[in-house]
Amino acid sequence: MIIRQSLKTEKEQLRKLHLETFGKEEGDSVSTLTIQLLEDPTAQPLLSLIAEKNNQIIAHILFTKVTIEDHQTQGGYILAPLAVSKECQRSGIGKKLIQTGLDQLKEQGANFVLVLGDPAYYSLSGFHTNHQIKPPYELPYPEAWMAQELMPGVLANISGTVRCADALNEREYW
Repeated sequence: MIIRQSLKTEKEQLRKLHLETFGKEEGDSVSTLTIQLLEDPTAQPLLSLIAEKNNQIIAHILFTKVTIEDHQTQGGYILAPLAVSKECQRSGIGKKLIQTGLDQLKEQGANFVLVLGDPAYYSLSGFHTNHQIKPPYELPYPEAWMAQELMPGVLANISGTVRCADALNEREYW
């Protein structure tokens, strides 16, 4: 398996992967969001990584830039979305993509990463709810709103509401 940055020419493959991974209920929405984020100038800079096996994309993760009200210089990102093909799930590929992304963002000077997702899954990669960053909308499951420091101590000094890329700032994604 190879982990590498995605190419602009792979958008259709990424769309299909997210559509298949998330199924009928969420697939259209998540696959559309993925392409919109890749094309959204307000998501820049972003990090889009794929896992590839036998020249086939089997997983994708996307990190896009965020800002926090009154903390514009804090260098944060949000992880959304993450897709692993159904036949490759539960094999550790998602965790490898998350860690590779976090390592690369840290090397680039990012300070923290946010995620809205399953606490049982994302807590295994170091995400937690011990932060004061508010999502753009009220959440039915606040325990799913998590963060991870890439620079020690940075989350203790940040509070406020997150501002995501325009494509992600739609209520339906929250």
